[in-house]
Amino acid sequence: MIVSELILEYYFKYDHSLKKLKKTEEFVLDFEKYIDLLEETLCSLGNVQTKKINYGAQIILTGTGKKVTLNVYNGKKGISLVWGGGDDELQARAAKLVQEIPLHNKKSEGVSGARGNNGSQNKMENRGEIHFSSSQARLLLADEPGFPGVWMGSDESGKGDYFGPLVVAAVCLDQKGGDGLLQAGVKDCKAMSDTKVLELAEVIEKSALAYSVLIMKPHVYNMRYEQIQGQGGSLNVLLALGHIAALKQAWKKYPRCRWALVDQFAKNESIPEGVRAFAPDMQVFQRPRAEEDIAVAAASVLARASFLREIEELGKTAGIGRIPKGGGEAATNAARRLMQKQGEEALGHYVKLHFANTKKL
Repeated sequence: MIVSELILEYYFKYDHSLKKLKKTEEFVLDFEKYIDLLEETLCSLGNVQTKKINYGAQIILTGTGKKVTLNVYNGKKGISLVWGGGDDELQARAAKLVQEIPLHNKKSEGVSGARGNNGSQNKMENRGEIHFSSSQARLLLADEPGFPGVWMGSDESGKGDYFGPLVVAAVCLDQKGGDGLLQAGVKDCKAMSDTKVLELAEVIEKSALAYSVLIMKPHVYNMRYEQIQGQGGSLNVLLALGHIAALKQAWKKYPRCRWALVDQFAKNESIPEGVRAFAPDMQVFQRPRAEEDIAVAAASVLARASFLREIEELGKTAGIGRIPKGGGEAATNAARRLMQKQGEEALGHYVKLHFANTKKL
């Protein structure tokens, strides 16, 4: 993404004449995040490119020799969409998908508008909800008895993405570094745009006492997953091994750390046992929603930043345009184009083969 960070301050809806906008509720939405959602949605129809334009971004969709553009403007009165291009059929299919992307929060209800080639405004119904977390991270373990002021957290990225690697990161902080990252706006990567994630990754690397990022590329991931499954294990086993390895690498760089926090994605003792194998004095906490902690949030950002860089490189070698994130229809269609271009044997170097998408192919 090359779009500068913008903020949608208000959510609007049209009145019955569809000519006059009415402000319904103050609402903060990251503009980059909305562009990301548009890109992910339109990838199911073909190749997507995005470039910066005045007051917004232009998305160029190309599919089977056809092309349409979508200009997304972010002004004082909110977001407006303007379609262009010469293919009415592709535009209609794209517009239908865009209509499914919600702009409102849990308390808001209504519609937003878009202009077509003739300048007329088309009604777009919001059919769902998207939640952008505004909660700030914090020092989750600060209230624990004996908190030493130095701790590490780990998190992963790519677990739910058909394309790309599984990345696990660990970050070790002291309270000063944690406070600095809080002031910089670090929080769970799922609550930030891709551009912000990449920007803050550099801040985290400079602020941390130690950090590690382990990348398991698709062909290695598929091999390890098959081995673990053959031994009766599951994805949680692979995740646990990744967290242990990332925490170990960070601990080696700062062995004075004695506390660690991991998201509780499974009820087992494999992670604490695995960590104490190399650091017997380490106190390991497992908490649901551990990404509320600044060290875990920082790890989520580093993991996601590495995932984004890897997925960009995969897109270059795949030769099919922008590779979609997630595991939806867009990812399946992209894999289908990849097979047509490079053959079925290439698939394992780009995707996680055990996903249901593979069966759909």
